[in-house]
Amino acid sequence: MRGVFTAGVLDAFLDKRLRHFNGYYGVSSGALNLSSFIAGQRGHSLNIYTNLCLDPVFINIMRHIRGGNLFDLDWFFQKIAQESALSFRRFRHLLIDCQFTVVNTCVESGQPVYQRIDDKTPNGLINDVLKASSALPMIYRNPVLVDGQPMSDGSLSDPLPVQKAINDGHDQVIVIRTRPEHFRKKITTASRLLAWQQRISPAIGRLIKNCHTTYNQSIENAQTLALKNNVQLIQIAPEKHLKTSRSTRQRNLLVSDYHHGYTLGYQIAEQLTTLVATTES
Repeated sequence: MRGVFTAGVLDAFLDKRLRHFNGYYGVSSGALNLSSFIAGQRGHSLNIYTNLCLDPVFINIMRHIRGGNLFDLDWFFQKIAQESALSFRRFRHLLIDCQFTVVNTCVESGQPVYQRIDDKTPNGLINDVLKASSALPMIYRNPVLVDGQPMSDGSLSDPLPVQKAINDGHDQVIVIRTRPEHFRKKITTASRLLAWQQRISPAIGRLIKNCHTTYNQSIENAQTLALKNNVQLIQIAPEKHLKTSRSTRQRNLLVSDYHHGYTLGYQIAEQLTTLVATTES
């Protein structure tokens, strides 16, 4: 649900006509936000967060206690396909000359899998890849099959794929985060318990137990990698902790964080537009 901040940033980019990038890299809810952005559907993600995500069917604590999923991603993605449809025609058109990379995590190995989506990727596969990238084991109990391979949330293995973007040849990388720049994760009792619960999938269990280390290292390494490879790294992050948490159900808090993201996104977009105009002149 913190991804509503990202939705605001990306809608600001659309309003400033800052849309055509050489590549797109999405992790977890960020991948879903990017799909709306690539399709040029302003407000599409906000509508999902403030309507579909607030349906009592989607997040249900009692269902989770009884052994079901805290977040019903099956229902969610079915509803997206039926009622909040992505404009695949516009989505594919933008991807003719570039590609969209979504990070999944292989359940068997625990390694990141960089799923490449282009203008010819089948709709069903796009849906599976996006669903897998959001399937955190703590909210959705079963892995998602992508081309027959069990996948889980991409943030477990590569929460900030700056290295992948650099390896693909990009020399300017814009990172949108939902935590303040100074934020670092700490190990918690809950993560230890969740790791134990995943003992039938030892690779995923290890990733959950060490998720704080993986996250913190990815943040620390991003700037180092950029300097080492002469890459311009631009980070967009909330100025303070968002009002929204992972399972927030209050529309006013979601809308507030969306506008926070929109304001920052608009400011950065103006700077980037000026940079491009100066370079081109």
